[in-house]
Amino acid sequence: MKKVISKIYDRGNMQKSKKQLILAISSLGIGNLTSATFSFCLGVYVLQKTSSSMLFSMLLLIRPLSNLLLSSLIGFCVDKYDHKKICMIAQATSVVAVILFIALFREQLSLSERLLIIVASSIVLTVCDTFQSTSYKASTNSMVAAEHRQKLVAYEQLTDAGAVILAPILGGLLAGVVAISNIALLELAGESVVLLAIALLDFHLISVEVEAINDSLILSIKNGLEYFKNDRYLMELLLFAVIANFALSGLEVSLPIAMMKELGIPANLYGLADSFCAGGMLLVSLLLGSFKMPKNYLLTTGRIGIILAGDFIILALACLCPNKLLATGIFSICMLVVGACLAAVNLPYAMYVRTKVPVNLQGRVGATTSSVVAVLSPLGYALFGLVLGQVKPVWCLMMCAIIIFADGLRLLLSTSRVNSSI
Repeated sequence: MKKVISKIYDRGNMQKSKKQLILAISSLGIGNLTSATFSFCLGVYVLQKTSSSMLFSMLLLIRPLSNLLLSSLIGFCVDKYDHKKICMIAQATSVVAVILFIALFREQLSLSERLLIIVASSIVLTVCDTFQSTSYKASTNSMVAAEHRQKLVAYEQLTDAGAVILAPILGGLLAGVVAISNIALLELAGESVVLLAIALLDFHLISVEVEAINDSLILSIKNGLEYFKNDRYLMELLLFAVIANFALSGLEVSLPIAMMKELGIPANLYGLADSFCAGGMLLVSLLLGSFKMPKNYLLTTGRIGIILAGDFIILALACLCPNKLLATGIFSICMLVVGACLAAVNLPYAMYVRTKVPVNLQGRVGATTSSVVAVLSPLGYALFGLVLGQVKPVWCLMMCAIIIFADGLRLLLSTSRVNSSI
């Protein structure tokens, strides 16, 4: 049985769609910045108080592990229930969680009690954020007009990149100077702004027909997995993302070792070079908000993969440069290209999932793809960490270049076959 969950689309809704785009992106930018700053400060606090890299790693692993364990449940709930209600409940729970953190966290508590509060709060905030973001993304087709969907996805990437750049700067200024409970007030303000924005957004602006879900959780998950099996286009894009993400974890491990250990480049210059990646994402996301992407997502993604592989080769060769300043300059430019390629690849993938996948499956598809792509990062960190114990970073980066080149070439060769089968 089909039900219409949105208002009738008319010309007047185009203007409202534009207003919704502005409201969604501005609130998302504020929420991303405050959340990233709070997470950064919590990580710094744990390192300062415990000097334990293991506890710090646990904080980093909360998000991918939560997504992996709960992706099926989150996807089922998003596809079965009203998206705005899920967003409101999840965001309101985040606000309550931060309020409880502020009320409970005291320096007078033992260190183990404070760490328990930090970990528990991080888990709750991560789960709520996943519920909220999955519901929000699944509402793309009904929230804004078709002309604004690419802008929405592109500007989301823009806010993500902006948070990556600004959060460590803001967090660095606050950490150690301002009490954690006071920094949590900043997070509370950000979460409250997002809650208000969700309340104001019309999740059903554009008419969209949705198949009602009456299946059980198990059957619903099975149907979601069946969709992956039948959508060759999505499977090709997902496979590229998984392999590329695995290779990129090699870059994250290799770059600091190559610059600081092998070449003796100071940590501040390494940080500068690494920040160029977020700069590339920010720049390209801004451009993609103004220009239309080619409709052949597979061909576009494959070509970007080849460019990224070439950039990795230059990164590898930069490891052999004897001049520290020149090497830093090459690393910086290459990281700018890496960020630009990531933004350019993420957009067609996100556009396909959020505009081509049936609305009643977007929750399950979105949650599953996010967890699958993210889960290989820890494996990549471990594997490339072992490899770097045996070979120099130049060879590790060359290995990553080969992996990404093969990934991009595979996609290019399969484009005509997959397009003809649709």
